[in-house]
Amino acid sequence: MSSEDENYSVAKVSSGYPDLRTVLTIVSSISLFCTISCVVVFFILLSYNAHRVNIPLVKITMSIQSVHAVALIITIVLNIVSITSEVLCSSLRYILYICYLVSIFMCCAITIHLWLVISRRKLNQTKRNERWYYIISYVLAIILSAALAIIPNSAFKLVNRCMVASIPSPQYLGIRWALYYSWFVVASLISIICMISVLRSAQRLSHTTHTHGREYTSTTEAYRSAVNARANGKRLRSLMFYTIAYPVISLVCNLPQLLQELLATTMKKELTGLNFAARLLLCSEGTFLALAFFLYPAVLHSIRDITYSAVQYWVVEQEVFWRRKQNDIKNFHNGRMLHENPNDMMVDKTDLKNFTSTRGRIFHSILLKTGEGKRATTLS
Repeated sequence: MSSEDENYSVAKVSSGYPDLRTVLTIVSSISLFCTISCVVVFFILLSYNAHRVNIPLVKITMSIQSVHAVALIITIVLNIVSITSEVLCSSLRYILYICYLVSIFMCCAITIHLWLVISRRKLNQTKRNERWYYIISYVLAIILSAALAIIPNSAFKLVNRCMVASIPSPQYLGIRWALYYSWFVVASLISIICMISVLRSAQRLSHTTHTHGREYTSTTEAYRSAVNARANGKRLRSLMFYTIAYPVISLVCNLPQLLQELLATTMKKELTGLNFAARLLLCSEGTFLALAFFLYPAVLHSIRDITYSAVQYWVVEQEVFWRRKQNDIKNFHNGRMLHENPNDMMVDKTDLKNFTSTRGRIFHSILLKTGEGKRATTLS
């Protein structure tokens, strides 16, 4: 084997490590489940209360989760299925690049959006520019990935583009830096600058809010102002959290891959452990974003409203229906009148069909296990 082959050997990350490949597949599957759950829950909430969840922060998060779902599906396929066609395998890998670049750019777009809202307070401009968050992210990602795809294998020092370089060559790393990692660094710097600006603005706003909240509320107007100040303070702290969360998630999940390739090229060593950890974090990004999505106050409140409505119908009204039916049977056997009030005999046909169906029993048993369902049974 030549020295060039020794220095720039290519192999899959988990070659010779079937357990690592299995772990990556499991983590990717969990992350895919969380990602798809976010998308499904978003559309359910959108149909129930569009005004509350149809906001830029949630919509951009859904766009990120959508591309992550595609990336995770491709990752699972590449881990499980052995693809022999170089064209097909390379195409799948460039779709991965597009998905990860879109994710990086959109995490940056969220921070820019929060900067415009909190620091600049340009709400009208934010609404006008919202479509550009998607257009710029997708177009730039597709152009960069297309440029990466048309470069010949010889420039990368690779025989087969479908393989992953265990020890990347300087040429390979240079091209990746020019068309991938440099844009990640630029997007991260923009996110950090916007984040610092937002935190400074939020600190000034929160100081004003706390000062106003400590005033003696001797009048109705003063009390109303104090309540609004507390509500605005909670909303501001939530936006501060997300201003920090998205850049941190993007950095934590993407930076290790950059460091692994840089160190492997410099040290001329296969850093299998670091490579595995980097891949693991990259596959877990969808899980972290799903956690951020479900913790967002608008999403939490919408889920609680839906749960409350479902419990009201499928638990409270259903139990009233069955209790009334049992009383009717008991009164019938005792020879009494079925109802003292004739109106009690009127039962909606839809309710009768729902409550006596298998679906109704399943919904009832599931909702009884929720916190709202347990609370409802204690009140009856």
